[in-house]
Amino acid sequence: MKKLKGIGVSPGVMIGKVHVLHSDDSFSVPLQNVASEEVPQEIARFEEALTRTRADILGVRKKLSTQIGREHSEIFNAHLLILEDRTLIEDVIALLKEQKVTTEYAFSQVIRRYFQAFSEIDDEYLKERVADIRDVARRVLQNLYGEEKGALENLKEKVILFAHDLSPSDTAMLDKNKILAFVTEIGGPTSH
Repeated sequence: MKKLKGIGVSPGVMIGKVHVLHSDDSFSVPLQNVASEEVPQEIARFEEALTRTRADILGVRKKLSTQIGREHSEIFNAHLLILEDRTLIEDVIALLKEQKVTTEYAFSQVIRRYFQAFSEIDDEYLKERVADIRDVARRVLQNLYGEEKGALENLKEKVILFAHDLSPSDTAMLDKNKILAFVTEIGGPTSH
């Protein structure tokens, strides 16, 4: 049996089967150019992905509000604000127009600049907000790619979940009847 050491943020001990959640949050999207006449379609795809992501987040917020109370769902208001960030939106659209690239590529380039800027901030609380941006960015890219969501919602048995990190929306979607405990590599007492 392998033993791991860590810092507990909740009391208690749990023994059970482990489920490892693998995620690729590198946001490495290959460069792919589009023809000039396709740029308006790419802008429309971006706007549609933002709309779908907004609906996803509102759904998670509503579910969480119903399950554990409105005050705990307030974090998703920050996620909605990220989607409305005019600078982010304008930067993606400008990149689409100037470089004639796919929406996925343009969005990944802009969002990586955001990650970099936040990671250079000295304030630990603000540094941890990168997780919020990462969560929203992952959802936008999933919507652009048309990927299925819900790996955590479809667990068949009770498990202890291991992950590099869990986003607020990942945590909100955990089936409390299937998750005995969860362990993450990163995060801290001020994480969600």
